[in-house]
Amino acid sequence: VAEGWRADRRCCADVALATARGLQLLLLKPRRLMNLNGLSVASAAEIYNLRPEDIYLVHDDLDKALGKVAIKLGGSARGHNGVRSCISALLSNEMPRVRVGIGRP
Repeated sequence: VAEGWRADRRCCADVALATARGLQLLLLKPRRLMNLNGLSVASAAEIYNLRPEDIYLVHDDLDKALGKVAIKLGGSARGHNGVRSCISALLSNEMPRVRVGIGRP
């Protein structure tokens, strides 16, 4: 996938296509500040015709031990400004989240 990233100016992000278990995935790396990532995610959702529940947010989590991963379905941003931005821009909190632990300093 690393070689397949390309800039998509329409959503101010880098995008790549991947396949996993027969499903086609659109990977998105916003080029905005974290507090504004939701604008890129919402633009991509509109461009690629995605519903909030089709979007998996992958983000860091201070409350999880380093390297621990958990999947959460919907809910609040729990203080994460990038997630808050996505919830606000998509007008929904129904996105599944993949929380990757980074631990507290």
